[in-house]
Amino acid sequence: MTILFVSDPIVGGEEGWRKAMAERLPDIPFKLSTEIYDKEEIEFVLCFRAQPGLFAGMRNLKAILATGAGVDGLFLDPDLPDVPIARIVDPWMADQMAAWTTYAVLHFFRRFGDYHKQQISAEWRELEPPQSAPPRVGFLGYGAIGSTVGKALGNFGFEVSAWTRGYRELPGVSHYHGMEALPEFMAKANFLVCLMPLTLETKGFLNKERLGLLPNPAYLINLARGQVAVTEDIIAALQCGRLAGAFLDVTDPEPLPADSPLWSMDNVRITPHCSGPTNPETAADQVAGNILRSLKGDRLENLIRRELGY
Repeated sequence: MTILFVSDPIVGGEEGWRKAMAERLPDIPFKLSTEIYDKEEIEFVLCFRAQPGLFAGMRNLKAILATGAGVDGLFLDPDLPDVPIARIVDPWMADQMAAWTTYAVLHFFRRFGDYHKQQISAEWRELEPPQSAPPRVGFLGYGAIGSTVGKALGNFGFEVSAWTRGYRELPGVSHYHGMEALPEFMAKANFLVCLMPLTLETKGFLNKERLGLLPNPAYLINLARGQVAVTEDIIAALQCGRLAGAFLDVTDPEPLPADSPLWSMDNVRITPHCSGPTNPETAADQVAGNILRSLKGDRLENLIRRELGY
């Protein structure tokens, strides 16, 4: 029996995962995909992305354990085996994303970009204060991470709403669901926070038409996946003033090319997909727990629904 960790040049974390899993499951061999290993011995795969052919020959595979909250990277392999797939649901990760999003919203709401320009020119001048009415933050997607982020912003006095594909009980927020409710939701979102999973249905979801539903001014905060939005449409909306600003942790493609106009826009802030990094020390307990559940024949926690893609 062997656990295989699929090395990823962008995500990394190999040695952190090796150490964390050795502390929790010392009797189960742990191999990196960059090392020599026997595919028939692999029973568990820890993976963020799965390139085509990764799982070929793994006849004894019992489960795939994603090393992130999103699992779209696993579906890069069209021959994804029919075994349970579990994702990471880590309160530490959710707290990091809540802190990142709160900063992103406050950056625009409190006009920190404008104050930075004044600092460069040594100008001491108080700008017009923020609006007195509670600004509205709308969430596209409101799962375990979204609810944590929404609560954090609610504590700062922001009015929180959420749009989801289907109806769910979401106490404490204004809830919209279904495509027919999307225009009303978008029209009330001064800050649009995108936390949608990337699926065939959500790819390119934020296009010119849907961005045009937002009020004026409106700001886009994307920490989901870059492909959920159409990059060219975001750039056009920023250039014409349809979007007042954007704070992007994800782009399409990644890394963002050096010649992208987004880099040089005053009303854009970019971070390199770091809003919610996976921490092996806080995530390894649930991964190890799922391996032990699988070995006992029990149901895994945080299973994805293949038909939905997340």
